[in-house]
Amino acid sequence: MELKKISKTWYYRLLFSYMPVFLLMISFLFFIFFQVLTERAQQDTAHIYASVNNQIVQTVEQPLQSIDHMMVTVQTRSSNSAEFNMLDYFDQEGPPSVFFTYQMTKEFNNLRQLYQSIHSIYLVRERDNYVLSSNTVSPLEQFSDRDFIEELLQDNYSYHWTNMRIFKEFHASREESVVSLARKYLTSRGESGLMIINVRTSSLEGLVSQKMDQTASYVMITGKNNEPVFASEKEASEKRKAISTVVSDYTGWTYESGLNKGSSFTMLQTFSSVWIILALIVAVFGMLSIVYMTNRNYKPLRALINKLDKISYASGEQGAAERNEFNYIESTVDSLVQRFNLFKSQSDMNSGYRKKSIFLEVMSGSRSLANAEWNVEMERHGFTSGFSKAAVIVISIDKYSDLLSRYREQDMILFRFIIQNMYMELIQKYDLFSWSEWVNDKEMCGFIYIQEDNEKQLIDSILKVSDSALQWIRANLPFTTTFGIGQTTDSVTMLKTSYKKAMEAVNFRLVFGNNRTIGYWETESGTSFELYNQLEQIRSLIYAFHSMEPDWLLKYGTLFEQFKQYKLKREDIVNLLNYFIFYLFEHVHGTILNDEIIETNKAIMKDVIDQFETLEDVQEEILSIMEKLEYVIAEQASKGGAAEIAVKMKQYIEEHVSDPDLSLIHLSQQFDIPSKNVSSLFKEQFNIKFIDFLIHRRVELAKQLLLEKEMSVQEIGRAVGYLNPVSFNRVFKRVVGIPPGDFRREKLG
Repeated sequence: MELKKISKTWYYRLLFSYMPVFLLMISFLFFIFFQVLTERAQQDTAHIYASVNNQIVQTVEQPLQSIDHMMVTVQTRSSNSAEFNMLDYFDQEGPPSVFFTYQMTKEFNNLRQLYQSIHSIYLVRERDNYVLSSNTVSPLEQFSDRDFIEELLQDNYSYHWTNMRIFKEFHASREESVVSLARKYLTSRGESGLMIINVRTSSLEGLVSQKMDQTASYVMITGKNNEPVFASEKEASEKRKAISTVVSDYTGWTYESGLNKGSSFTMLQTFSSVWIILALIVAVFGMLSIVYMTNRNYKPLRALINKLDKISYASGEQGAAERNEFNYIESTVDSLVQRFNLFKSQSDMNSGYRKKSIFLEVMSGSRSLANAEWNVEMERHGFTSGFSKAAVIVISIDKYSDLLSRYREQDMILFRFIIQNMYMELIQKYDLFSWSEWVNDKEMCGFIYIQEDNEKQLIDSILKVSDSALQWIRANLPFTTTFGIGQTTDSVTMLKTSYKKAMEAVNFRLVFGNNRTIGYWETESGTSFELYNQLEQIRSLIYAFHSMEPDWLLKYGTLFEQFKQYKLKREDIVNLLNYFIFYLFEHVHGTILNDEIIETNKAIMKDVIDQFETLEDVQEEILSIMEKLEYVIAEQASKGGAAEIAVKMKQYIEEHVSDPDLSLIHLSQQFDIPSKNVSSLFKEQFNIKFIDFLIHRRVELAKQLLLEKEMSVQEIGRAVGYLNPVSFNRVFKRVVGIPPGDFRREKLG
């Protein structure tokens, strides 16, 4: 009975000791509740400001986009039109006529009336650096905005809106804050010039003021280098609290909105911070109270716990009537004992895991063992210790991703078990020793060794094992494998090198093909690889395909044969094939193929490149896609109309490429259409200018003659349509990079 009384006393002592902590925790929860409400209000405010910010972006940039669109449409005006065209100024020289100046001023004023935010417009003619505005005509060196124009010329024309800048049309004029947009124009006569439009920042600021009352809120717009777009925004940022920030895709400007400090909402936020501090103080005080009372109440049990720590198990068990609060301690001790026994059992079971871990660490080089230490580990795991010569092989399952789509994980576990057992039987058959482990789900690594110092015997035996294994797997399993053999070694520390060579050999199946054995000696040498020549060959292939030349298939096969000859690594092949895709669709884009066909086939090609395992696979897949594209191009071209005429033009050029008189006028007469239409039709259908196509075909023919015929450079120039040797040398050097004579000497040696 005394035991029960003591237990109850301890129970009530604990109950009332923690009551103050309970009240403190309730207070803490109240603080958290109010803080959650405040956070919710802040989130709603952020959503509102984000919406307002997006509206301000549209409000500010809509007039800028309209002005930009107007500048683009100016270029599209026909020079042959009867109406006045301001771009005619670029074809003139010196000061324009009074009437032309009047018409330009009238045109400028019309644009300023149409777009009220425009402050000024002026044109800069590049031929003689003459400036024409609504108020003046002067040379560039006398124009007040000369520095801005020269900066544009140096930057090769930036087609983006500038930051806010100060503009004065005359030195005596009042300064005006503006943002500017410049565009370069080319006339039909080949002359060029700039149109520059300045927009008042005050008008943009007025649009912002209409959208938001900036008494308690603010909107700040910054351009490049965080420069304010409005002059009034240069006040100190410490007086503001940003809530929403948006970066425009069109101008690149940053729109920031939020609250001015000192407003009622920011004061509420400050007060919410005080709540957080109070809540943290209450929480800390409660935690300290818990620690204090727990230590005080724990003292009577400390002696008993110290005794329990010294024993491993209880000598007996109390009945149900005798149980009390200390039962928890007893059950905890029992649980610890059970866990210890379970841990011991699992430790015995994990010897296999330790065996695999040591093997993989040695092979990867993350763990270094001496030969004696390695022999100890081998004996511990049941292997014959001691070796004179050893090598590492890697067995990799081919097309593993396809296999996973057809079989369950349980089936794959069974396949791996079968392969490892078949492997060990072959090792014993050929009097070898081996320790093997699965490195991952599709690759098994084997350490094969002999106790005689005979490297040739070891390699010959490994080749017999791999050949027998390949035959057995082909006959009995629904997949194939590739074997990679690493170099031989007599040291444990060099096993990582042998393993690395074996893995490299397996990876070379993309060049040599799968379902075979690849030794390290097959991957160590190859023809020197020059990236420039491969890129040039890809460009030549794409050009032949785009031009529907019949020999593009031969060039395609030659490209992949060179991949094999050079023994390229996977990353090099992937990079070259990605360039191949980019160049292919860059050239067929804008032809008679529509965007849907282009994007679909581009995506298919990229998937093929990402997933291919051998060169044969990717070569066949890409060839199939290109043949489909060729069929679509030919089918579209055969439907008649403009495409049919363009194809006939190209065929005519191919047949008469060496004719010196071949020109736009010649084609115009041959096909009875205007020369201007000939050029645009050829460009539209084949995405290349007529003259560029003609030059390319003549240079390709010249390169062939230089290498195959014993003709002089001058004779070859005449044979490809250049009667003037100087013209032939100049064109050939511009395309190839070197004169024709140097090209012949470089290629023939």
